[in-house]
Amino acid sequence: MKIEEALKIRSDYFMNENPDEEDEFLYTEALNYLINETKDPLYMTELGWYYCERKRFDLEIKYLEMAAGCGDISALEELGYMYYYGQHGEKDYKKAYECFSKGAEQGYDTGSHWCRYKLADMYHYGYYVDKDEALYRKLIEELYKEIKDPMYLNEPFPEVALRLAEIRIEDGNTKEGVQLLIKAKDFLAERLREGAFWGHINVMERIIKDLYANGSFPETPDFYDLFHMTQRPGTVTFKYGMGRPKEFAIEVSDDDEHAIRFMGKWYRNFNELCNKAEIDGLRITAIYDELYDFQLKEAV
Repeated sequence: MKIEEALKIRSDYFMNENPDEEDEFLYTEALNYLINETKDPLYMTELGWYYCERKRFDLEIKYLEMAAGCGDISALEELGYMYYYGQHGEKDYKKAYECFSKGAEQGYDTGSHWCRYKLADMYHYGYYVDKDEALYRKLIEELYKEIKDPMYLNEPFPEVALRLAEIRIEDGNTKEGVQLLIKAKDFLAERLREGAFWGHINVMERIIKDLYANGSFPETPDFYDLFHMTQRPGTVTFKYGMGRPKEFAIEVSDDDEHAIRFMGKWYRNFNELCNKAEIDGLRITAIYDELYDFQLKEAV
């Protein structure tokens, strides 16, 4: 095989909507050849994502670690999160710290921003390193200055704004903290419109919790205010569509788990509903701003 042949196999694979086993084999062989011949981390991360989609996490980690060893920021970021949260195995804060530290040195890249805010978290919580609140605050303050005017939804603006808001509130500046939380909420809602990733949903839950804890009660609740409204047994009704709008109900069970029933299906909590529920074949988070007139009736 030559590099030109391997690149053509790779290109043909991308154009093939229904690759068979032989196509899959040729594709992985071509990527392995390109990795050996070019040492380009692009092909290492590509093969890592390929195995991730097929739940071959051992091979995913192998190729991402290979790319990370070449300084690839996307691999460093992904591995850092895998080790930090224990995805595909046990948590390893030492390896997470190493990945985030290397990623944080990559300048002003978006991947570096993700690494830097998680590195800050490690100093905040004392994961692998000694707790250092002053350094945590310094890292978050500096990072927010760099990303306060985000252009793309993949920038960690809401994550950093949330942390800065909590710093402001802790220092007694509740007004500025709430303003930061509202900006974080609006930005994150647009990101969730594109895809309801569980980690981003959890961030939204934390934003809503902080808003209500600091006296920010909206005159007109929106979809994400349901994080607060579904904390107690009862029923929340809302509408969708104009002209002849459809009315829907979310029922919150009266047991300790507060499971949620929506359109005949049960969800463990509102987080899972955000991740999985649909209306007319559309993910509910994709149409969040078309839902309105939220009314809560608590169980007696």
